[in-house]
Amino acid sequence: MYGVDELRAALPGTWRVLATTFPMWLSGRRLAPTFDYTLLPGDPLVLRDEVRYRTRSGKFRSIVGTDRFDPASGGFVWRGRHLLAALTSRWRVARLSDDGGVATLTFGRSMLTPAGVDIIGRGVGDRPELRASATAESLGLDPAGFAALCWLPPVDALKPDERSGHRDRPQ
Repeated sequence: MYGVDELRAALPGTWRVLATTFPMWLSGRRLAPTFDYTLLPGDPLVLRDEVRYRTRSGKFRSIVGTDRFDPASGGFVWRGRHLLAALTSRWRVARLSDDGGVATLTFGRSMLTPAGVDIIGRGVGDRPELRASATAESLGLDPAGFAALCWLPPVDALKPDERSGHRDRPQ
C-alpha cells in the first residue's frame, strides 16, 4: 500500500491507459483513453480526475470527477461531477514502477462497472517495451489477473471508424 505523500508526488499529470480489463475501454466505442490527475486542496489528498477518450467518429469526450484518498483503505473514492454526481467508485494504486512511469490501478465493482485493472503509463505515448517485458510480478498482479489484461493498440494504429478488434492479450 502506498502512502499519501508518495501518491501525491506520483499521480499528478497525464497518463495513458496501456492495458485493461475494463469493458469501457474494450468495447471499441471509446478509444485512446487518458487520465489527467490534478492536485486539489483538501486533506489528506484530493485529485481532480479527468478521463479523456476519442469516439469512433473522431470526437473527443471527457468524464470529470474527484478522487478522495481514504487512509483506512489506502485507496481512493471517485465521485462524478454534474450528471454523474450520484456515481462513485473505489480504486487504488496496486503498483508503481521504480521510475514512476507505470502504475497498476485496481477498481472495485460499482453500480455500473465490474471490478477491473488498468495499466497506465505517464504521458500520452505508447510503451511497446512495456508490453514486451511486462510480467504479472512487475505489474503487481496475480497470474490470472495478468492473463485477463487486454493491451490497447498504439494510438497511431487507431482509425476514427474502428469498431473493435483491440482485445490483444499477452502471450
